[in-house]
Amino acid sequence: MKYRKINMKKVLIIGYGDLGNRIANMLPERDFIGVSRSFTNHLSNVQSIQLDWNNEPFSELPSQDISSIVLILKPASSDIKGYKIGFLDAAHKIFNFLNNNFSYQQIIAVSSTRVYGLDNGRDITELTVPIPDDEQGRIIKEYEDFVTHSSKVDPLILRPSGLYDDKDHWMKKHVNSFNGKKYSLQFIEANTFNRNDLSLIISNYINDRQFANISGPLICSNIATTYKEIFSNLYPDLIFKDFFSIPDALGKTFNPQKLIDSGLMG
Repeated sequence: MKYRKINMKKVLIIGYGDLGNRIANMLPERDFIGVSRSFTNHLSNVQSIQLDWNNEPFSELPSQDISSIVLILKPASSDIKGYKIGFLDAAHKIFNFLNNNFSYQQIIAVSSTRVYGLDNGRDITELTVPIPDDEQGRIIKEYEDFVTHSSKVDPLILRPSGLYDDKDHWMKKHVNSFNGKKYSLQFIEANTFNRNDLSLIISNYINDRQFANISGPLICSNIATTYKEIFSNLYPDLIFKDFFSIPDALGKTFNPQKLIDSGLMG
């Protein structure tokens, strides 16, 4: 195991956006460096740096005392090439710079449950060997492996399922802009996780020494819930099947017990 001792120096977030903003807002006493392509920050504890790391050198990033690094990378586009650029190419550039310029004690990489496929079945845990359904999922898994092997410390790899926000739920968007065309769902159940909960996990991890020895993959998902139940909670007076086509298929589901036992949710 790679040695790690946490101090309270600055936190570097590469891919600073909505999620990074939530993390910094939860820890007003900590100082952050937020590197983003375009996100506008208004928090006083965040030093904002706009940098397109796919096209610009990381030499633009000033030398700082960093204790924790959070990687929130995204694909450059939805196709295979975009995933390679957004995850693999970016990770090579990032770690080439980080490992030559910083001594850090923590790495947190936000990944995805997309590394698991339907062949992984139901009640998936961190011990389940990922079998991705598509090339994008395989690229994300390759990204995870690269982070693990390249980091100076054992990283925490967070695998959230479908991220949502209470105020901006995708079902609300569909209903509010409904034009008579039903949305075809692929499965009966949804695997979801609240963006605030993911931000809380990262905030607790970088700010509380009791979690310093947690590493490896961590599934961040609620117990699977039917889409119909989610809809009924949002719109108790509307009829689910008026807006959505109801499938018969069961998809993959996740067991969040390791997350629960970790205490990272508070």
